[in-house]
Amino acid sequence: MSEICTRPGGGLGLESVLKLVITPHRPLRKLLLTVAGLLAVALALAFALDYGHWRAIAGAMVARGDQRELVNEVVSLRRENDALRYDLTRARRAEQIARAAREENRALMVDLKAELAAREQEVRFYRNALGDVRVGAGPRVGGIQVKPLDGDGRYGYSLVMTYVDKDDRVVEGRVQVRLAGEMNGRPEELPFADIVESGPATLDFKFKHFHLFEGTLKIPAQFVPRRIEVAVVDRGRSSSARAESFDWAAALN
Repeated sequence: MSEICTRPGGGLGLESVLKLVITPHRPLRKLLLTVAGLLAVALALAFALDYGHWRAIAGAMVARGDQRELVNEVVSLRRENDALRYDLTRARRAEQIARAAREENRALMVDLKAELAAREQEVRFYRNALGDVRVGAGPRVGGIQVKPLDGDGRYGYSLVMTYVDKDDRVVEGRVQVRLAGEMNGRPEELPFADIVESGPATLDFKFKHFHLFEGTLKIPAQFVPRRIEVAVVDRGRSSSARAESFDWAAALN
């Protein structure tokens, strides 16, 4: 490019200076710059894409890590829940066992109290039976005890005999028993052989000091017992049998 300078007034003078600027033509440089620009843009785009990819990967890894932590926490909670359920089941089972044991102990206590009461009653019975023993009075029935059993008209009985002799001899004989009461509203007596169910069929005795008869009786349903009539026959004496009467209701108690 050239440039012409003039003086004021418009004329060209000798002083006019002709300036010529020559711009070199460099097509290779422009090409290189263009390629460099394109490479820079490509690198920037590649970096952006790579950064986004790794960021996505990092985000996915973080998400997977959080998910893994959540899964581990869920597994831990399930284990704790299973342990709590097991402990609860054991506690309930222990309570059931304890409740059953308490009920069993309560039932056992009731049975023991009933057994103790029965034993105390027996002690009183034997104490009364043996408390009025007279030397030389001959064999006698010290007491009779009757207990209801399962089944209609079934009773267990205990008959105590006592005998004390100054010569300490053995006494022999038989006890005759009859049950007096009412049958269909009329007075009736039942011999021992008709009502005995188990135990000795006849009350023969041979003893010193003390003897006990035990067994069961079976009384007809229509019969209402009132008294137990007994007669003691001593084979060593010629005197008649000693007769005694025991109230049925008292014998039951």
